[in-house]
Amino acid sequence: MRLPILALVATLVAMPAIAQVPCRSADGLPEPETAPAAVPQPNQFHRVIGKGLGCAVSQTEGEAMASHKQPVTFLPCLRVGAVGVADERATVEELLGEPTQIRDLDLRTQARVYPIHQRSIPEPYYVVTYQDDVAVAVQLIGPPTEMPARFSGLSLGDSARKTIEALGKPTRRCMLRAKGPETWMWQPFPIGVDVLDGKVVGFKVTWPAGRPTPE
Repeated sequence: MRLPILALVATLVAMPAIAQVPCRSADGLPEPETAPAAVPQPNQFHRVIGKGLGCAVSQTEGEAMASHKQPVTFLPCLRVGAVGVADERATVEELLGEPTQIRDLDLRTQARVYPIHQRSIPEPYYVVTYQDDVAVAVQLIGPPTEMPARFSGLSLGDSARKTIEALGKPTRRCMLRAKGPETWMWQPFPIGVDVLDGKVVGFKVTWPAGRPTPE
């Protein structure tokens, strides 16, 4: 069964302002060598030949969107491992446990850090940002996880080449902090993959700024 792919237009999303961040294009990166999967996995971003990036959804969701019974959205693909944008804080903490750090960003917004306990040092960790106790951003950072925690089929530690094969070449590559990884972005989608020394070291999915908290 072929899954619907939502190739959404740029007007749907506003990426965070990056005008003052050193960025460059994808020039110099290799082109994908393999064809996209004929049947993409649901709830994953997926490279579409000639159209860029799309969000694959289940047959049921695709039919509901096509018939206008529910809004067209890429929200199902804004997931990293078991944690996704629009998850409630209680649900996240049932999965990840109590946070080790909490930072209040404003009266409604809070970032919480959840380490993934495993044998490797340093440990990978999630950073989940909540607004009104609903996740609006999810990050996974660090070395490879021993338990699967994937973003659109990619895992921490995967190669930059595998990232291109899965998502295509990014639209922009930005250095968000000095001596840190390069963040690859696929505009207009609010997603990022951190790449350092040719390896994936982080994922981030974000609800577009200025839009109502997702449900």
